[in-house]
Amino acid sequence: MNLVIPGVLIWLGLALVSANKIAVHDCGSKLAKITSIDVQPCTAIPCPFKKGTTVDVTVEFQASENFIVDSFVACDAGSFTKAESKVHGIIAGIAVPFPLRDKDACNNMKCPIKSGDKAVYKNSVAVLKNYPGIGVMVKWEIVSGKDTVLCFTVPVKIVS
Repeated sequence: MNLVIPGVLIWLGLALVSANKIAVHDCGSKLAKITSIDVQPCTAIPCPFKKGTTVDVTVEFQASENFIVDSFVACDAGSFTKAESKVHGIIAGIAVPFPLRDKDACNNMKCPIKSGDKAVYKNSVAVLKNYPGIGVMVKWEIVSGKDTVLCFTVPVKIVS
């Protein structure tokens, strides 16, 4: 009995620490390997996206190619335009864009990134009050030219 209680407390503590890390559903990342995704607030799947709020996303990944060295050369100078963050809700097979305040991926992660580097991407998306209260698959991508740097999907429920 004495070993059971500490074991349960350790398990409960680990569950609480990792409660907001969600399962990675890669949808075609070509130039990076996603290691974790944190959606705030997301306490369960589907993630409840409350109307009138902002949802924050943090993606940890490892670059598999020098994509940012080649494509993000002017990133630090502020003139980079080749990599873009894109967020869509997939409704009945149709991609409906979610508005992002900043689509420039280098404004949301440290650039440049070389092959093998670990990186963190942070961005947020507004959940507008006029969105319908429905379940939707959210697809989040970073693209550079024709290449998908990283891509993941998250099941979401728009709630009041």
